[in-house]
Amino acid sequence: MRRLKRSDEGFSYWRRVEEEESTERENLVLVEKVERSRKRRHIQNTSEDDSEKENDELRLHLTIVPDEEKEADKAEHLEEINQNVVIRSNGQKRYFSTLMRVLSIFDREDLNVVYQPVMDIFQDEIPDGFDRVLWGDLMVMFNPDDEDKFWNSQLDWNIVSWKLHGSSGVHTVMTEGGLVIHMLVEKKYPLKKEVLVQMLKLKLESEEDSTMALELIRFIKKILAELEHEE
Repeated sequence: MRRLKRSDEGFSYWRRVEEEESTERENLVLVEKVERSRKRRHIQNTSEDDSEKENDELRLHLTIVPDEEKEADKAEHLEEINQNVVIRSNGQKRYFSTLMRVLSIFDREDLNVVYQPVMDIFQDEIPDGFDRVLWGDLMVMFNPDDEDKFWNSQLDWNIVSWKLHGSSGVHTVMTEGGLVIHMLVEKKYPLKKEVLVQMLKLKLESEEDSTMALELIRFIKKILAELEHEE
């Protein structure tokens, strides 16, 4: 009987040891999970802090300029005699006189609707008058050609404004001589380093502190850094 009792006691002892070891392993696993979770939160917080710090640096090149005259311009251009019209697939009409004046009330669908018919009409000849201006603006915007002599004149450009039209996803650069260049925010253009430096120095004018505005500034800074690296 005593031998059986010792055996039972031994069994109980090793069972307690196994239970303690199992609990210890579970505790270690729990500690490891907590530590991994803490590290993930730390990395995430650090990443968020770095991202916000970068955004703050991008905002140094951003100026918020509310477009208080947008509705007035819209009403005025509807009254003009020489109008162009965009007719959407749903039959809705949007009128415009010059591309520059109404970019703030256009969206990307409007631009696409304008672009294709103009390119189709003048595919075999260069237009005159206003049509030539519109055709040229759209050609530069949608089909930038770094071999075009237009882009080769950049060293003579003195940039006086850089503006984002958020609704249409277009940013516009204007020179002291009255030259206006419209560019899609997601497209890379053959801009020279000197022009990019001028743009960033002037700051981007935007109606709001938007993701699009910050991404555009980041994009321009990236292109500038690539050009400087190539030198």
